[in-house]
This record gives sequence, structure tokens and C-alpha cells, in this order.
Amino acid sequence: MSYASFLKKNLACIRLGITARTTYPIDFLMAVAILPLCYFLVEVAFWTGLIAASGNELLAGFPLRYYIGYFLYIILQLGSLNWRFERIMIAEINSGAVNALLLRPSSFYEYHLGQLLGQKLTTAFAMIPVILFIAWYWDLPFHVERLPAVLLMGICYLMVLFSLNFAIASMAFFFDHVYSLNTSKNMLIWILSGELMPLDLLPSPLREWVIALPFSCGIYIPAAYLSGRIDTPAFMNGFISLAVGGIVFGLLAQFVWRRGLRRYSGTGA
Repeated sequence: MSYASFLKKNLACIRLGITARTTYPIDFLMAVAILPLCYFLVEVAFWTGLIAASGNELLAGFPLRYYIGYFLYIILQLGSLNWRFERIMIAEINSGAVNALLLRPSSFYEYHLGQLLGQKLTTAFAMIPVILFIAWYWDLPFHVERLPAVLLMGICYLMVLFSLNFAIASMAFFFDHVYSLNTSKNMLIWILSGELMPLDLLPSPLREWVIALPFSCGIYIPAAYLSGRIDTPAFMNGFISLAVGGIVFGLLAQFVWRRGLRRYSGTGA
């Protein structure tokens, strides 16, 4: 297969994801603007109350505005989990609908990854003006010049995390109830990514171990870099952990998928 045809079919999957995100205006408005903004306002209220109750202006060496600036990144939703895609993949394997997808030009992996990227990038680029306005209006620490690098890390993280999600979804070839495993994994990543709280609030040495994992590139590292909590060398280390995670999760996904296909064709499930 030529590079041009490979690129063409994957761009088609991305366009399919963009179309799916923008087809229904109300759903698009809720997913892109209302829900992430509501989540952001809840975080603002929580950290405002926490710091006020502590009686100190600083929490772990940072004032309130740095915490608000940190959670601005969540509005882009590049590092947030997408439960719908994982459940769709599991359901397609359980129901046998995967048969139709196996006959398409793009693989099962490319088909769903392209749609995920299309939907996530649509949301991110739609919300960039919103976070720029919030940062300007509240005078939050927000390094605009770092945004392109942060977006690149967000895209890389999506691809790495999708490989892990794909591996777990492929376990549906072997087990009837994979949803509980998927839910447990998502709850763990919710903590390890820094979406629950900035990871530098964890005690040492747990803090260093968690930040070294590729999951920290979901929220903590890009959000901390964008808000000025960490410097450029610490940010670049995140790409190293993503590269390692991409290799490990990619090999795992490939192994489970191939073993699952052999069992699937062998049993006629």
C-alpha cells in the first residue's frame, strides 16, 4: 500500500469523526462547550473553596490563579477519557458487528482511531478561543506560545491511550464482561493523568513515579506546562514517556488483537 492511499483512508476516518461530531448542533454544543465549561467551573469553585479554607494564599507553592490556569487545559478535552468509543468497540466485538469492519479498506484500529481524533480535534480547536478569552479575562498564567507543542502532546497522548483502550477492547474476544475492566482502567487513569488534581500535590516519591508514567501526559504535563507550573525540559520528558508507552501499548494491542482474531475465526463467534 502506498503512502498516499494510507493517508487518504485515514483522513477519511478523521473526516467521519468530524462529521459525527458536528451533525447534530445541540449535541455538538453540549459536548464542545456546555459540559466542559461546567466541569471547569466546578473545578474553579472547588479549588477556590479549598484554598480559602486552608487560610493560606498558596497551596504547594502556587496561588489560586495557577490552579485555575491548570484546569483550563481540560476544556480542550484532549486528555479526557472517551468512554463511548471504548464501549462501542467492545460492543462491536461482542455482537459480531466487527465482521463488517474487517472487510473495510481501513483496519478496525484505524477506523476507530481516526474517528476519535476527528471528534477530539474538532472539540479542541473549537474551544481554543474560549480558553484564550478566559485566560485574558481572569488574567490567568497562560503561555500562548506553548500551545502548539501542548496540542502536539495531546494528539500523541490520544494515540498512545487508544492503543491501550484497543488492547482492552480486544479482550472481548476472550471474555464476556470486559466493561468492568474498562471502567476500572478509566478510573485509575483519571487519577494518574492529573485530571483529578495536579500530580505535584502527591507525596514524594509517589509523585515522581506517577509523573514519569505516560498517563501524566494526558492532563498534568500539558496543563502544567501551559500554565507555567513546569519548565520546558520537564515537558520534553513527557514525549519520552509517550514514546515508551506507545511501543508497549502498541505491541500489547497488536498481540491481543491477533490472538483474538485467531480465536474468533476458529470458533465462529
